Amino acid sequence: MTQIPHNGYDGPRPPRAQAAAVRAAQQGDQRALDQLVADYLPLIYNIVGRALDAPGDTDDVVQETMLQMIRDVRKLRDPEAFRSWLVAIAMRQVRGHWRARRSAPDSAGIQDLQETALLADPGADFVDLTITTLNLSGQRRETAEATRWLDADDRQLLSLWWMEVAGQLTRTELAVALELPPPKAAVRIQRMKAQLEISRTVVRALHAVPRCQEADAVLRDWDGRPAGLWRKRIARHVRTCPTCGGVPAEMVPVERLLANFALVPVPPVLLALALTGAGGVAHHSATAATHARSGAARTGRAASRSASRAASRAGGISLGKAAVLSGAALALVGATAAYALAPSSQGRQHRTAGTATPAAVRPSSVPPPSTTPSATATTAKPSATPSHTAAAPKAAAIVNTRLPLRAAFYYPWYPENFSGGGSKYTPSAGKYSVDVPSTVDRQIKDMQYAGLQAGISSWWGVGKREDKRLPLLMSEGAKLGFSWTVYYENEAYGDPTAAQIRSDLVYLRKYSGQKTWLHIDGKPVIFVYGGGDDGCGMATRWAQANKTEGYYVVLKVFGNYLNCADQPQGWHQYASSLDIQKGYSAILSPGFWKNDQATPSVPRDLTRFRKDATTVATSGEPFQLLVTYNEWGEGTAAESSTDWPSASGHGAYMDILHQVFTAHPR
Repeated sequence: MTQIPHNGYDGPRPPRAQAAAVRAAQQGDQRALDQLVADYLPLIYNIVGRALDAPGDTDDVVQETMLQMIRDVRKLRDPEAFRSWLVAIAMRQVRGHWRARRSAPDSAGIQDLQETALLADPGADFVDLTITTLNLSGQRRETAEATRWLDADDRQLLSLWWMEVAGQLTRTELAVALELPPPKAAVRIQRMKAQLEISRTVVRALHAVPRCQEADAVLRDWDGRPAGLWRKRIARHVRTCPTCGGVPAEMVPVERLLANFALVPVPPVLLALALTGAGGVAHHSATAATHARSGAARTGRAASRSASRAASRAGGISLGKAAVLSGAALALVGATAAYALAPSSQGRQHRTAGTATPAAVRPSSVPPPSTTPSATATTAKPSATPSHTAAAPKAAAIVNTRLPLRAAFYYPWYPENFSGGGSKYTPSAGKYSVDVPSTVDRQIKDMQYAGLQAGISSWWGVGKREDKRLPLLMSEGAKLGFSWTVYYENEAYGDPTAAQIRSDLVYLRKYSGQKTWLHIDGKPVIFVYGGGDDGCGMATRWAQANKTEGYYVVLKVFGNYLNCADQPQGWHQYASSLDIQKGYSAILSPGFWKNDQATPSVPRDLTRFRKDATTVATSGEPFQLLVTYNEWGEGTAAESSTDWPSASGHGAYMDILHQVFTAHPR
């Protein structure tokens, strides 16, 4: 194996030598600080790179780690503990990044997730980078590829253990980074190694030429993506297959393969900037907004939005791939930007609990949106349609749905958002993929069984993951007689102009012109999420954008929304408990337990849910909405779980909706 230079890092320094450099940096020695960045950047780059599976995010997390080191090094009480302190910072950054990705489907990183997940084309993920730059072959290559099959927690642990076996970290430093005592760290390592060995057998079986026929049968429905469920299935086959069963005996122990392993070199630009103590101030608008979004969970819409604006005012420090902030002056400015970008712990309220309209502004009697009595399957001609809608399917007849409408908020984020312990609950269907038609069929039938006529699918913009999955939802909905619309999410992160909104509405005509799209009064329906600081300006922008588009716009409520001069066709609330906006909407939710909370904010209670369902079903409100069908990250999902199974197979919450809505038809 060809050895690659370590770019300035030759393994653990003696504690005294390390401490001397740290003390000098703490006393303001700029050269010492720059040298610390240069010395430890390769180590942090390798740890973060192996811990993450999103190559586009690795540089950003590394730089955020080094920025925190620069900002906080003076606070370090024990200079001899510098390396373990720095590695612990890196692992906290990795875990924080994973939490943000599980909670908020952001445009940044989505393409990386998709590319990395594909075995056929892993792109330039860190595994591929390791194999290429270090010229790995044979069992070393297989071991690197096997890391793709580990769960997120095991991958993070492996990133540290790999460095320990390679001679770059001590066991004590590893345990500190995990925030565990050494004995518990040792137990976790043994468990992770067992999963790695299983993953090695999986890679060996997949690469076998020719592959045994039984393995081909097992893999018939596999989509090519490394996943825990398929790891178990393939490993089970290996254990029982006479052809593949001898594979483990031929394997060299992984410790021998990783011993004295070279570090993957840091990208030249990143390394050069670090070595020269350079910083970058550029492209702040897009980069700061991206980091504010990726750093805030879905539950912190308003906080994230305020963070973006604060970052814009703070001087525009880019934390993107072009900048490693080093030096006292840049560290000071960088700290300002970091605080501007960080979401407030007090301001991060659950998205469903914010912006509830005060009772004073809820009218006791407000005429509901105008409705035209029509059967669900009544065909009608759409209202005047602008010329640009000619791209819509010509044969699509508009199918109106009569009010009241019963629908559920739906999230096409899976299997990606199941990674790394993405929920407090386990779906009965396991870590399913919404790219599989049978999964979408099952979910549609689930919602139909519960008495729902439509799904409101999260939508983050043209070409994003959710947009790419709309065609399958539409085609399966057409087969089963189920309607879809979208939840326009980007309104919550800023104030898109009327022109941008109009452009998105024009684009969505490729879907909304189909009869499967939810229509009311001949108009395609669209739901819009809003931030906690939205007001009448939001309603005005949507009214301006919709002048020529003819959508049935249903905005999320905010304080005094009824006093706005511009009124949409409908209003709705999004909350984790019963809420009625008189004349517009009634909603219910099973509860709320976000994946990073120790205890639920809104505990689940089947008796309460049945009572709430009855209230909603008898409210007569035009929109009767379930929050949500499958938002597993926030724990609002009503989809069947191993925590609330039922004899019907639909789960206890869908059973209750079936019973209540059947007893109280629309």
